[in-house]
Amino acid sequence: MNGVERIPIRAQWLLLLDKVRQIEKDIGQSADPIPTPQMCDFLIAGEDRRFYLHPGVDAIALCRAFWKTAFHGESQGGSTIAMQFVRTITGRFEKTWRRKIVEILFAVRLTRNVPKGRLPILYLWVAYYGSGMNNFKQACSKLGIDPKTVSPLEAAKLVARLKYPEPRRCGRKHTDKIYRRGRHIMATADRMHGHLRAYRESSNGTVQSRRFTQKAG
Repeated sequence: MNGVERIPIRAQWLLLLDKVRQIEKDIGQSADPIPTPQMCDFLIAGEDRRFYLHPGVDAIALCRAFWKTAFHGESQGGSTIAMQFVRTITGRFEKTWRRKIVEILFAVRLTRNVPKGRLPILYLWVAYYGSGMNNFKQACSKLGIDPKTVSPLEAAKLVARLKYPEPRRCGRKHTDKIYRRGRHIMATADRMHGHLRAYRESSNGTVQSRRFTQKAG
């Protein structure tokens, strides 16, 4: 058992909340542009298509991933944006059932405590995009991206790097993989446009701007 696993679950949860508050503080104090609504839509389209329909964990995706892995020998992810965010800020990536269960519990609880539409921004801010791109600011700097003026394709390719992180030496094969993933994300987001717009309108267009400020226990 490692050191983290010896920490009580509640203590781990409180540490996670402290990290979320620090991330919000970093975003609020940053002079650099933050992830745009379009990037958030691309993230949902690429990583969590039922984002607005589940409580932080997509049971359908998890069951499908388990079935593919157990009976077809195919490795398929079933993690939601909330789960990926939890994994990133806790730094826990070990492939154990205990870690996965804790991740699921924290993802559900975090979704109850943080405005749901805020989660894509938070995750994009701290996500790993590849070599020398350990967060959103580093990725934008290395790729020469200005979130305010970036093209839809370049924004989609940025999100594509979550699935295919860019190595230090990025050859043509990997570049093509990122490009194809970016095009796929754009096409998926286009098909989902009505659902995404409807959710924003039902939230008075304020979802992505509302910050996590309450004290959650």
